[in-house]
Amino acid sequence: MRTSLRLATLTLLLLAIGLLAGCKQDKDSFVNRTYHRLTARDNGWFNANEKLKETVMGIEDAHVDDFDKVLPLFIYGSEQQAKSATPDLEKCIDKCSLVIERHSMDIKGKEKNTWIDDAWFVIARSQFYKRNHSEAERGFAHITRQYKGFNREYDAKIWLARTAIELEQFGKAQSALDHVGSAKKRPKHLDEGLLAAVHAELELKRGKVDDAIMHLERAIPIARTKRERVRWAFVLAQLYQLKGQEKKAIDQFAAVAKMGPPYEMAFHAQIFQALAYNKGDSKALRKMLKGMLRDDKHIDHFDMIHYALAELDLKERKKEDALAHLRTSVKVSTNDSKQKAKSFLKLADVHFDDRLYRPAQQYYDSTKALLNPEHVRFDEVETRARVLGDLVEQLEIIAHEDSLQALMGLDPEELQKKIRSIIRQREDAEEEQRRKEEEARSAPDATAERPVAPPPGGRGNWYFYDPQQVGRGMANFKKKWGNRKLEDDWRRQDRSGSALAQSEEEEEEEGPDGKEGKEAEWKDPESYLRDIPKDEAAVAASNGRICGALYASGMIYKEQLKDIDNAIESFEVLNNRFEECQYTPESHYQLYRIYLKKESEGWVDLMGGSGSKTYADIILERWPDSEFARLVRDPNLLQADAERRAAEEVAYRDVYRMFRDRAYYPTITACDRVILEEPNNHFRPKYHFLKAMAIGGTRNVPEYRTALTTVKDGFPGTEEATRAEELLASLDGASGGAPKPKAPTGPAYSPDDGPQTYVVVVPSSGADMDVMRAAVSDFNAAYFGHTPLQVSGSILDAERRLVLIAPLPNKAKAIEYHNLFYGNEDMLQGLADQGYPVFAISQANYATFFKDKDVDGYQAFFLQNYLDGQ
Repeated sequence: MRTSLRLATLTLLLLAIGLLAGCKQDKDSFVNRTYHRLTARDNGWFNANEKLKETVMGIEDAHVDDFDKVLPLFIYGSEQQAKSATPDLEKCIDKCSLVIERHSMDIKGKEKNTWIDDAWFVIARSQFYKRNHSEAERGFAHITRQYKGFNREYDAKIWLARTAIELEQFGKAQSALDHVGSAKKRPKHLDEGLLAAVHAELELKRGKVDDAIMHLERAIPIARTKRERVRWAFVLAQLYQLKGQEKKAIDQFAAVAKMGPPYEMAFHAQIFQALAYNKGDSKALRKMLKGMLRDDKHIDHFDMIHYALAELDLKERKKEDALAHLRTSVKVSTNDSKQKAKSFLKLADVHFDDRLYRPAQQYYDSTKALLNPEHVRFDEVETRARVLGDLVEQLEIIAHEDSLQALMGLDPEELQKKIRSIIRQREDAEEEQRRKEEEARSAPDATAERPVAPPPGGRGNWYFYDPQQVGRGMANFKKKWGNRKLEDDWRRQDRSGSALAQSEEEEEEEGPDGKEGKEAEWKDPESYLRDIPKDEAAVAASNGRICGALYASGMIYKEQLKDIDNAIESFEVLNNRFEECQYTPESHYQLYRIYLKKESEGWVDLMGGSGSKTYADIILERWPDSEFARLVRDPNLLQADAERRAAEEVAYRDVYRMFRDRAYYPTITACDRVILEEPNNHFRPKYHFLKAMAIGGTRNVPEYRTALTTVKDGFPGTEEATRAEELLASLDGASGGAPKPKAPTGPAYSPDDGPQTYVVVVPSSGADMDVMRAAVSDFNAAYFGHTPLQVSGSILDAERRLVLIAPLPNKAKAIEYHNLFYGNEDMLQGLADQGYPVFAISQANYATFFKDKDVDGYQAFFLQNYLDGQ
């Protein structure tokens, strides 16, 4: 028994001695290498790598694809997602840093532990997903330099290329990929599919779609995971469609649908088959789409299916069927505001192309209410809605005045009958409009949103503490409502004149007794009798309004809509209807200019009744001394004037650039020269105003006031005069104007890239410094666990205290700290959500700041020197 006990004790002792010997990092023996490799792999690297996989999967799962664009080949997450994932990513970095510190066996310049490069690889990828690309780049570069021949050398090269692509350093990315591609012997574990996909991503960023297609065609068959293969195959189909290869696109989308992709991608793969169609037999596609309409799981996407059917109809010239499908698309829309905007936009475009401007105006107005301001066509839609609104207003003036003049000659009994008929027609039209609006509203009400169960494998926290679920919720909200500002009555948008339902915002006014207010004026027959012209003066006034509306509509057609045929018709109606009205000379001159341009483009007057000469002769005969006659006699005058204006604009922009560069005295001199020597300069009001602003820049307040007064009095009615008046009101202390120019005050701070302190300025009253310091310490542990930071407090003055976080090693680290700290209301409740002043400051500047105590002054310096351009 004693002998057995002695043997067991001896065995344990020898094992302990072996383990102690194996712990040494500077001894190259089998025991040492085996110990450090096993411990590095199983204790640190494995857990960190699994955590990184879980975090990346969470980022990818929270991503919501925008199928209106070519999907990204790789999902890296947003800035907010990077912030949310930072605590987990920091844990990965800490674990692997510990692995490197305790298990690296760098003996005579050569690493003997084959898992150290894997640890560095996790660290670099964690920095990448934190969006700290500079640190990620250093990490990947370190692996490629320090661990040549190791497991992760080529993987690091590929990720170095991905990092360079994110930094838009495409040459560096190409170099890294070429290095991998030209290697004579690559490791068997290397992901060749990933290599080809990164090549494709680089070509897409460069705009080389054909090269990207070639790389993707190689990447898809050898993709390591189903998730990668499905996404890359979908992107390849989109690229085929982008290049006009419809047959390949349709086949590729069909292939994606059979790969078992997620629901949204599978649905869009089917829809995009129809959208990619251009010619041939559409029966199979129609059958597929109609089958999808019979499946209730697509109920929230019925609008998109009808839109796809409309696209097929338009390509096969079935316009009425297309319009019916588009109206149905809008009607059945439930929660996809983006698709509803697309359907309205297509309706607007079809009517606009057919020159049916009244309905086009309504549809553009509806589109504008739903369209994301970042949309590539938002400005165009907004302009068309406004221009067509102006046009419809003029056309309504003409129709209204014509209807009143038509009533003028009727006897009393016939007049009453006609008025009742007009009222009845409008009532019927309004009832029909109400019915359509009710149908449009009832569709979403009938398919109320159903509660969605939380995804399996969630974190188990309250919904609003899970950034991934909050991200999904925000994406779904934007999908349904668009980009709505958080404010009272956020559901409402200005939809006046649109095709959207409006009745919910147009409740009739109530009287003081709570009963419904008076009936709409158009329902009162007396209102029509009041407006009917009763004498020659009233008829002349009505004709004047018609003349002005005809000319205005003609100019809208000509200048803004480029619809020359309708412009000619408007001007000719004006000329034929009125022998002489306010715009008769202008109307003839516009027709002269239109035909002059048509003739310069090869048009020939075969009828012998129109042409520029016809209208030139009329102008010279009827208005020989007018400006129009002068321009007819010498058409080059107009061109010369336009050229002179263009040259003056270039000169003005040069002077304005001097002002922007704060060269105030040269600006004043240049403005004075133009004001004195060019009395007919088109930009004279702007020069006067620019001179005033330059004087303001010199801090000469009396002369600044005089110059502004000159602008206000000398150019009434101009934009410059209005702005000068606002600035004068500001100088006089009135509210709503620009700030009064004053000499700069406060200390001078110096840019410094050295060590920094992060400062939070809090009020002395009600501030629990212990709670605040604890919250900041928790934040530091979660986000900057590998950076030793101390949290302290200080008193700035009787009313303000400082929370100080230091030392941050440099300016870049301070900016990173600020970006994560600012607005982090989850961990820093009571600090980051209170609007307290926060900034980073160098040691030298802190001494100046603490002495002067000018928080606003230093914050201005911080914004300009630390956050400029971010």
